[in-house]
Amino acid sequence: MIYMTKQQLYRKYAHYYDLIYEKMDLEKESDFIKWAVLKHKTSTGNELLDMACGTGRHSSMLKDSFEILGADINQDMLKIAREKLSDVEFIEADMKDLDLKREFDVIICMFSAMNYNHTREEFEKTIENFYNHLHAGGVLIFDLGINQENWIEGLVSVDTVINDEVKLARICQSHLENGIFNANFVFLVKENGKLDFDIDQHKLGVFHIEEVINSLIKIGFQNFIYSDFNKDEWNILSGERPIFVAVK
Repeated sequence: MIYMTKQQLYRKYAHYYDLIYEKMDLEKESDFIKWAVLKHKTSTGNELLDMACGTGRHSSMLKDSFEILGADINQDMLKIAREKLSDVEFIEADMKDLDLKREFDVIICMFSAMNYNHTREEFEKTIENFYNHLHAGGVLIFDLGINQENWIEGLVSVDTVINDEVKLARICQSHLENGIFNANFVFLVKENGKLDFDIDQHKLGVFHIEEVINSLIKIGFQNFIYSDFNKDEWNILSGERPIFVAVK
């Protein structure tokens, strides 16, 4: 059995990222983003910052409608994004200390990337960074798939990929301590006849929706919440993923 070092694992995680999440409905999410921008944006430009862009999956669906800059903290993700989308610019940047010295008309931060802010203070600093990078009338769009309202303690999730080249299983169990989800993803990968095993660790902040709303208002945003990339207003009883559209 081959054990991956942390450095090797993260490179492998980037390599498998698109396979693990290939069932995501990117077309639905991208159509919602375009609709929300058309409905709420009043700035006149068309520049979009895809923050925490990963391998460029949303950028690939939006590049014909916006002038895009993709940004992520992970170099291996960015390498894949650049290989896939040679016509989009990608840079290394961290949402928590973002300082690009330019403004955008749209900022997106998708797929629960906002949960990588561990505390409300970090969350508000990131929101403030986004606010400072938007033109007046610009919009910030992010989802919060993990939150206190939909949290299920002890839930076991299993993602699998099976094709001719790769057999992969990723397993995680939810456990919350002091508002932090220490997500330890167990990876089992068989590729080229070799079996790899390791644990990919992620630390995620889990917030109440009301906290998020209050932080957005505090920074100066007018905000709207939609339900799971639909045009319906989000309802706490639905259990669906809240999608925030915040207007500067």
